[in-house]
Amino acid sequence: MHNEQASSKVPVILCHESSVPAYSIFNPNDWNGASKAIIHSCAAQYSLLLYESSKLKVIFQNADALCQPRFADLESQWNTAKWEINTCSYFVEIPDAHLSIQAFLGSIKIFLDIIVQLISAQGIVFQQIHGFHKKDGDVGGKLINALRKNAKKETQKIAVKLDDLITRHKAIWIDQAVKARDIFIHPEKGFSSVMFALDLQVDEGKLRLVRVIKPSINEEEFDRYAEKTTGYIAEFSEQFLQLIKNV
Repeated sequence: MHNEQASSKVPVILCHESSVPAYSIFNPNDWNGASKAIIHSCAAQYSLLLYESSKLKVIFQNADALCQPRFADLESQWNTAKWEINTCSYFVEIPDAHLSIQAFLGSIKIFLDIIVQLISAQGIVFQQIHGFHKKDGDVGGKLINALRKNAKKETQKIAVKLDDLITRHKAIWIDQAVKARDIFIHPEKGFSSVMFALDLQVDEGKLRLVRVIKPSINEEEFDRYAEKTTGYIAEFSEQFLQLIKNV
């Protein structure tokens, strides 16, 4: 009885300022039934992506200052007992950056798993869609297969358009984001992909920090990648929702 009373109440979201744009795309008031709850969850996940992107921007802007104390520690050790500096690679761990990068990439996959559930909630296909799952190694392959082979007769045109939209965005950002997230399960790649590298050299007997090399994806610094990707997600979401809104 208590659960029934709670579920009948109107949710009031006192959102963080960074989350406001999410609710202009994902407005639960425009949806009914199971789709309404899905839209709520989409808004929450996209809000998190916006928040992590804004955090990363601040961290990356202050990377030099954040890495300086670790360089000072290294410099002190080197001055005590010098070694050939080029025999090692030097990484600085910044937990806030690590956490934000991991959360950003993980939240993209969760977001995709949630938003595609609208396809079955809106009755586009016969089967239940539970996530953006791979098929034979193809990201989202199970979903694409359902759109191509299991769409209802009256929604086949929409299924074709959804297939086209998803396939285009897979090429632009989806496949890359899922691949980047999967790096975390590879021990030899995961740790270095979230750390800041120090480019060092010895100049007149003194250790000098030439530059801080920031975590990146395909040579694009991660804060810029995150900002660009949130834009792609907004574009994808608006087009996706427009296609299925009035089914």
